Amino acid sequence: MNASRKLVAAIGMGAVLLLGAACSSVQQLSFPPPTGTVPASGAAAPTLPDNLSSVNQLPVAGATTTTLPAIGPGAAILNGSVFGPSGPVGGATVEADRVVGDQVASARATTAADGSWRIAGILGGVYRVRAWHAPSLDVTTPQVLFLGDSQDLTVSLELTSFPGPNVGSAMAPAAPQVGQAANLLVQITVPTIGADGVLTYRPVAGEPVQLTPGSGWSVSAPNPATSNAAGNAMFRVQCRVAGSSPLIATVGAKGTPVPLQVPPCAPAPAPTTTAPCPSTTATPPSSTVSTTAATGRC
Repeated sequence: MNASRKLVAAIGMGAVLLLGAACSSVQQLSFPPPTGTVPASGAAAPTLPDNLSSVNQLPVAGATTTTLPAIGPGAAILNGSVFGPSGPVGGATVEADRVVGDQVASARATTAADGSWRIAGILGGVYRVRAWHAPSLDVTTPQVLFLGDSQDLTVSLELTSFPGPNVGSAMAPAAPQVGQAANLLVQITVPTIGADGVLTYRPVAGEPVQLTPGSGWSVSAPNPATSNAAGNAMFRVQCRVAGSSPLIATVGAKGTPVPLQVPPCAPAPAPTTTAPCPSTTATPPSSTVSTTAATGRC
């Protein structure tokens, strides 16, 4: 019996020793911290660059839209005729611009042989109507009108002829004097109506320009002179008499003589003269020699 108790006590003591050893080994274990943990300071690591302008952003698909005025469809009609200096003009272009604020919507028509035209199916509103026929006919002032929503309005347009060439002139000095040489520039241009109806003046190069002076002018050689790329021909002229005198330019071998707009000549300035200096004669005392002295500054 005593032996049995001793055996049980021994077994219990061994179990206690094993358990104590197990607990002691558990306390000695250590594990490294898991990766990706928040730093000890508690501050999160930055995920964006300091300068966000350096970040490249992919474009977003899309399109910029604007609201443009419309000219149709509508129930209004514009019609009329185009005339020139010689009567109806066929083949002219008529443009009707519907003006909404500072924006414009346009429609065009071409005149028939009798000069008639028609633009139908348009909206009402404020319109600017013009016409042209390239290269030499154009309307000088477009017509501005109001068109009702269902109105059928007749508009007649008158075209002006712009024949060429045009001859202009300029002189330096602007007020020449008799006996004084001056430079005279004669410019040759041709007015041209473009496909858009805009009038421009194109310089004419390589054309001979002959000056015909009246009695009040003389012209130095060369005469004729040839126009350059800018359409300019340069002459050296001189006034012979005071007042207005004609100067005529003829462009090309078969050109029409054109009187130039030149300033009148001023009289030559009066010549300047110097008056003789007055003098006095003095005889020094006890002397028979006399001396003459000039007085004043001469």
